[in-house]
Parts: sequence; structure tokens; C-alpha cells
Amino acid sequence: MGEMFIGIKGTEVNTDYLTGLFNRRGLNDVWEQLPLDTMVHCIYIDVDNFKLVNDIYGHSKGDELLVFIGRLLRKIFEGQIVVRMGGDEFVIICDGKQSASHVEKLFPVLQDGLKSGEFGESIEAMLSFSIGVIYSQWVRDGLNRILQQCDEAMYFVKKNGKGSYIVYDQIKGHVEKQKAIKDRALLAMEREEMQILLRPVIYLQTSEVYAAEVVLHWNFPGLGVLTEVEFMPVFVQYGIVAQVDAFVFEQICLWKNQWKGTALEHLDVYMKISGLYIMQKDGIRNIRRCLEKYQVSPGEIKLCIEENDFLENKDRLHFAVESLIYIGLGVAINNFGSASSLMVLQNIPSQILKLDAKLTVAEGQSGAAPHILRNVISLGRDLHRYIVAQEIRNAGQVELLANYGAQFGTGDFYGDAVEEPEFHQKYGKRLFLTGNRFPVRYSFDGHLRDEKGEYEGEYVGKGLGYADGVVRSQQALVFPGGRVKENLVMLPKKIMHSDNYSICFWVYPEIEQAWTSAVYVTFADGFLSLIPGTGQGTFCFRIKDDRDPNEWHDIFCRQALPEQWSYVCATYDMVTGISKLYFNGLLVGSREHVPSLKVAEKVMLGGDEYQNSFQGKLAGVEFYHYVVSAEFVQKKFQEFQKDGTFLGTDGKK
Repeated sequence: MGEMFIGIKGTEVNTDYLTGLFNRRGLNDVWEQLPLDTMVHCIYIDVDNFKLVNDIYGHSKGDELLVFIGRLLRKIFEGQIVVRMGGDEFVIICDGKQSASHVEKLFPVLQDGLKSGEFGESIEAMLSFSIGVIYSQWVRDGLNRILQQCDEAMYFVKKNGKGSYIVYDQIKGHVEKQKAIKDRALLAMEREEMQILLRPVIYLQTSEVYAAEVVLHWNFPGLGVLTEVEFMPVFVQYGIVAQVDAFVFEQICLWKNQWKGTALEHLDVYMKISGLYIMQKDGIRNIRRCLEKYQVSPGEIKLCIEENDFLENKDRLHFAVESLIYIGLGVAINNFGSASSLMVLQNIPSQILKLDAKLTVAEGQSGAAPHILRNVISLGRDLHRYIVAQEIRNAGQVELLANYGAQFGTGDFYGDAVEEPEFHQKYGKRLFLTGNRFPVRYSFDGHLRDEKGEYEGEYVGKGLGYADGVVRSQQALVFPGGRVKENLVMLPKKIMHSDNYSICFWVYPEIEQAWTSAVYVTFADGFLSLIPGTGQGTFCFRIKDDRDPNEWHDIFCRQALPEQWSYVCATYDMVTGISKLYFNGLLVGSREHVPSLKVAEKVMLGGDEYQNSFQGKLAGVEFYHYVVSAEFVQKKFQEFQKDGTFLGTDGKK
């Protein structure tokens, strides 16, 4: 094998210094020595996840690996021309007299050769080869064309699963289609062939619409409707994606402006955006210009950046992401969940993780998949990231994801992507963030229904009653005390369906009592409690994570005095991990690094599961699904005092 290459030698100039293989110049020199009527096979090889090895284990380990791969290629393709093109890419020029079947038998041997044990399981588990092949090419047809076609085949494997090979002839039609897409890409936007559709992002606990996700379709003349999967890789490959990103972002800003005063006014919009666009010179400048031009709140747009973009451009993209967050935009890591995810999570200051669709396990699936999913979600929650699951297809997946702690989801189960007018009509009344349902307010006017009648509570016990509250327009709920869980109110758990929350209320203890809860919420992995008196002369806002039995996240302030009304507001911000406690309009304490508890199970007023029931009164109880500000709390406290029917903090005015 390889007699035609006998006598072709490398020199210092045309040889790769690290591996001893021919370099690109060497390949040109070899090609010039071959007769024009020579037939060859060309193999283009890329090392999958090589950059990850460099990033995790250092460049010296990467160099060792390249030297090893060089030896491996020379051994398997003995007598052939082996070239290091640069980085982690290699080319093999084989004698065209060899059969295709003979060549293809070598590819499994090549893949197995990476599992030598020389570099350890952790490295070798990451590695594979993406291989493109073109058979029976004449030297006279030109090296550049052959390499280009072979590279296109390799790139196809790289983008469609890695660790395999494909022959160029098998994708020739696909490549021609890609070139047609590339040639018409810029015209598509001018001629309005590109459709910007919206698909609902659902809050899993309630099935309400939390956000809209942008989906692109292209009505391509002669080819029909193309999806993002078909054309976006082409845009990325040929550097066209930045123009598309700019076009889509401006359209989103225009819509956000048009939605003012409608049900969609504060709807979040998720948009996939390329690292290329936000890293280019004018990318962030154009984003800022659009936000200002259309008067859009930055926090209502979430930019979803592919995990692979972070791996390929870690430092530059890190700086760009920090700039986006500084502007106020939300940033999501898209398709989170590959082998490289931990490094991305460690280095990139994102707020949202959009899980790779492969992680969304099927209903009833066994084995390792559910455990991996649960642990990925738990990791994201522990690091204060919002979790968005993709490709949800049935109710079983929804239940599983919600129980594991994922907050949001998209997929066929919730509806197709539609044009903006249809989205407005179809989902405008199902919105989670419109303010239609929150805050939930209780005035206790002889019943346990909230002001809108959607979250009615249930009595537990017999001694509950009603009395004058803080203002004459609202009553207070009276708790007689008693043993554990003897007298309390159970509220619907969906009141606490948000990871960011604020709980505000007036409390009037009738006697000094230690560790009785005015408000108590149990979660799948802990609880929160608002305790008017601890027995130590203090009020306590407590969050307890049951996963850490030794950690109590408490904020203390002065005690809510007996026979006196006190206004309390407790807040928790999942993104920052900060809890705060306000007392009579003033911030009295805060705590950092507080865990995010997943999935509320019970919401109780006037008692908890461990201590005696509360004896006293509660009034003006409010639940918010967002973090209220210090200014808001102070204003709220002052509004009660300015009310002409305010009865005074002693309730006797």
C-alpha cells in the first residue's frame, strides 16, 4: 500500500514541528510531485472536543495528545501521506487503487485507537474523530476543490453527532442546498421571505405563558418552508448569521414597543443569538441602539447563546456577555447539558439554562437518564439559574421536570410557533406576568377568598374568626392559638409558584409566644417561616434547606410586640440568592447565599408543622411573584398610615 508515495520526503520547512507529519505546505509540495493522472482518496479528520482538553487540562496535555494522534495516524495509514493541517485537523491522502471498503474498515480502528489508556478515562471519554471522505479523485482536478469537499463532509459529521464518518457523495445534494441557502440569505430578509414566529414558554407549575420564544422559518422559493435546523448552520458557517441576528433583534424591539398597553406589554422574549454577532465591533452598540430607539426594557429580552459558542470563544464572549448583562439584558446558555457544560457554567455569568433537548427524558424512562436530568437541574438551581426545558411532548415530562425543579418549558405539548398576531390572540389571556393574577391579596372580609376569588383558603380548626383590621375597609383574620396544626389556614400552594417572591402582611400577636409561625411554606426540599416572636425578643424570617441540616438562613429583627400591629415584608431573589426582611417600612436585615427551594407543597397562615398555633391577628396578607423594592415597601406602609380609616398600630384608634 502506498507505493506511489515512495520517495516523497519531508523537509524542515514542510513538516509540522510538533508531530513530524507534513504541514499544509508539505501537502502542496507532495501534490505537485504527483502525476496528473494519479487517482487518490482524501480523508479529512477533526478531533472532537480537543479544545475542551486544552481548556481543562492545559496546552501541554493537548500537545501530548496531538503527538499521540500523529503516531496513531501514521500507524493505521502506513505508507500514505499524513498531514497536520493545523490545530486539531488532519488530512490523509491515500492511494486511489485501494477499495473504499478497505479504507472504511480503518475508521473503527482509528476511533478505538483513542482508547489507549495513555491519557486516562476522563480525557479519552471526551474524544472521537469526525471524518469526511471523498473517493477516487484525479490529481488534475485540483487539491483545493478536493479538500473543500472533503472538509464539507467532515463538517457535516461535526454538526450531526460527531464520532463518525460520511462520504461526500452522500451529502452532495445537501451541500448544494446549503450553497443555494447561502446565496439567497441576505435577499430573504429584504423580500420578507424570513418569518419570525413566536412559541410559548410555559411556567410548568401552572401552565401559564411566561415568555415567548422566537422561532425562524424561511419560505424558500423552490424548496418550501425551511426550519432553523436547515438554514441556521449555513448562516453560521458562512458568517451570515450576524445580519440575521440584527434583523430579528430589531423586529423584537419593534413588537415590544407595539405591545405597550396590551396584555403582552411585559412579556419576556427569548431570542437565539450568535456569539459572532455580539462579539463583532458594532454588535452590542446596535443592540443598545435598538433598545433606546423603541424604548424597550432590556430585562424583558433574554438572549440565548449556544453552549458551543462559549467553548470556542471563551474570553471574548465572556466580555461580551458581561456587557449585555450590564445593559440589563437576560442571558441564557442554550442547549446546556453536554460534556463541556460545567466549564461553561463556571466561566460565563448567565442567568438562564436552556437544557439540551436530549436531557428531556421520556415518561417512564429508566436507567441513568432521569438521575442525570435531576442532578443537572439541581446544579442549576443551586447556582441560582432559571431552568428552561426544551422539546416537551407530554404531561408526564411536565410533571417530572416540575418535580425536579425546572421552572419553564417549551415544546410541541404546549403549541406550535405562530405569527405574532395569532400569538397575541391565542395566549394573551394565559399570561403569567401580566399582573392579572398577582399580587394575591387577602382582606378577610368574612371569608378566605382573595380579592379576585381565585385562591380561596381552607380552615383547619374551629376557633378562627374575623375582627377589625388595620384599616376599617379590611378585616383581620383571628387565630385562637392551640396545639400544633390545631388552628390554621391552608392556602392554595400555587400562590408560591414563583422562585422570586415577596410576602407582606400586618401581624398582631395577642400574647408573647415563642416560635409560632404567622406564615409557613413547605417545599420539596425545605421550608420558609415568618415568626413574630422567637422567645429571644426578635422577629425571624427563616429559610431552611433540608439538604443541609446544619444551615439555617435566618434574619432577625426586633420582636412584633403583643397587642400592637406591625407591618412585615419578606423577599427572596432567586438570581442573587439574597433574602431581605422589612419591618414597619424599613429594611432591617438581609442575607446572602440563601438556597433556592424547589416546588411549594403547603402554604399555611397561623401555624406550622412543628410548633403551637399562632394566637393573634393577621391582616392585609399579600403574595407577590417578584421581589418588591425597598421604596415599594415603605410606600405601602405609609399608604396604610395615611388612610383615613387607619386604626393605629395598637388597633384602638
